[in-house]
Amino acid sequence: MHRRLPTLSLALGATLGLGACGAADDGGAFPADTDGLTGMGAGSGDGNGDDGHGGSDDGNGQPPPEMEDEGDFRVPRASGRFVYSASETTDSVAVIDSVTLAIDVVGVGRGPTVVAPLSPNGEVAVLDQGSDDVAMLRTDDQGRTTVEIIPSSPGANNLAISPDGTFLYVYHDVDGPEEQGPGSDQELTVIDVDGGQVYEMTVGAHPRDVVFDSSGSTAYVVTDDGVNVVPAVDLPMIGKPDLVPVVDDPAIDPSTLEIQVAPDQGVALARIAGDTRLFATDLASGERFDFPLPGPATDLDVAHDGSFAIVTLPSTAGSHFVELALPLSPGDEPIVHDVDGEYVGLAHLSPDGQTMLLYTTVDPFMASPLRPDEGYVDESDPFAATGTGTGSTSGTTGDATTSGGSSSDDGDDTAGVPPDIDPRQRVTIVRRGSGAWAERITLFVDHPVVSVGMAPDGANAMLVHEQDPAGGSTPWSYTLLDLSKSFPVKKLQMVEAKPGAILFTPDGDRSVVLLRDDSTGVRRVDLVDLRSFIVDALGLGSPPEGAGYVEATEKIFVSQEHPTGRITFLDRDGNVETVTGYRLNDAVKD
Repeated sequence: MHRRLPTLSLALGATLGLGACGAADDGGAFPADTDGLTGMGAGSGDGNGDDGHGGSDDGNGQPPPEMEDEGDFRVPRASGRFVYSASETTDSVAVIDSVTLAIDVVGVGRGPTVVAPLSPNGEVAVLDQGSDDVAMLRTDDQGRTTVEIIPSSPGANNLAISPDGTFLYVYHDVDGPEEQGPGSDQELTVIDVDGGQVYEMTVGAHPRDVVFDSSGSTAYVVTDDGVNVVPAVDLPMIGKPDLVPVVDDPAIDPSTLEIQVAPDQGVALARIAGDTRLFATDLASGERFDFPLPGPATDLDVAHDGSFAIVTLPSTAGSHFVELALPLSPGDEPIVHDVDGEYVGLAHLSPDGQTMLLYTTVDPFMASPLRPDEGYVDESDPFAATGTGTGSTSGTTGDATTSGGSSSDDGDDTAGVPPDIDPRQRVTIVRRGSGAWAERITLFVDHPVVSVGMAPDGANAMLVHEQDPAGGSTPWSYTLLDLSKSFPVKKLQMVEAKPGAILFTPDGDRSVVLLRDDSTGVRRVDLVDLRSFIVDALGLGSPPEGAGYVEATEKIFVSQEHPTGRITFLDRDGNVETVTGYRLNDAVKD
């Protein structure tokens, strides 16, 4: 069932500024971009400090906050056929030819960390955090690399590049691994890559992300204060770009706020933990629309093409998701969709916006003195189950069906979540047809879900599970999920170490899962064929750190923790090549 919310109320906002989201990592790695409150990383990710493992509401009618894993992806990056690996300890960058495995080691500034590709032609920027500058590296077809050093704002720890590679933003990400030292995290440097011009400006407090429209003509900087709007044509004249507020209370605790930006629409969307409103702000005019919601939301997502947004509202009395079409016009109304019998607090949209996974990382019953399946239900809990549930059986297709017994969406909002199940072990797949979310199916999974990733083509997904305390030698697992089938095919893969970084190739055919446990000596990568779900395990000589993809040669690479540097390349045919020793200025091919 779906229904429309009451007509929006229109409010005009003052001109404060908020920032936006950054570009995704190469190859579709996850967990990387995470949905969440600004206190957990704005622009994506969920959570406000909760560990994501349950807890009933806080007594104020607020559902438990959701949480997704975050990853540190300061690993080598690729441009053209070359991989660039920064060495913070030797103040150098190794340029590795993925075809010949030849290596050129070049000196940069002090403490290089973040690498950002500027183009697909052997050009990258490297942030030198120790010397507060940026090294611009350009490699020609013969493998010769030139270096240009450009000073930048002190204390910066992240880079964002416009889609056309023209402008590089150097800033301090408050969610990064480093704390801000003396000075301010509000100073931001913009480098005109082609023209060589450098612009400095002050943005809102505690920047979290930078996102660009598809043309690169406007950047949006997400901060605790709001969204700063930075038109490229005005860079020579901007010292303090306009700050646009996205909620009605400028004193809101930023740890309770999630912001998403639809850059091509010029719209910022925001939710406040525990609040029953969705805020939408036109970042050009400052005009703000406030939409009432049927309950507190725990997640906010924008479709990749910016055509709509999704908000999830979990409840043990039956959950909802709300769809809001973009761009906004006066009189627009969000559409509420009911998810009867399920507790879902997170949404994951496919790149084409035609498929959505609904799930939760919390058990709303867990804070009870006794588990509900031991006979206890807290009747005073506003999110306690009401109505009846049928338990977990097989899934069925159709509008608003669940795996709890083929209950259709008949307009009854009282189909509560059965208190004897763990909602973290259920995933609802929703498909879009004829412009509406017409088909739903809920699947049972063996273990609680902690994070979800989807291949770039949207045909397959991967669910990472919580550790099974009774799992013996293989306590960890992940599930492969085929979303292209009428009835989804799923496969559980048991592993002996917690899955680390996961990467999908851009064509959606392959994936790799990094596995590492130093206490037991596990150091390997699972190679996943997404066409057959066959998994091949590849042992590594050193513990894996991260993964990337070289589009020019269609090779996956896995960086490893090694005192002199080590990278393993995996081609489409399964051939494996490893280079070691480039941090000592010489390479050894294994």
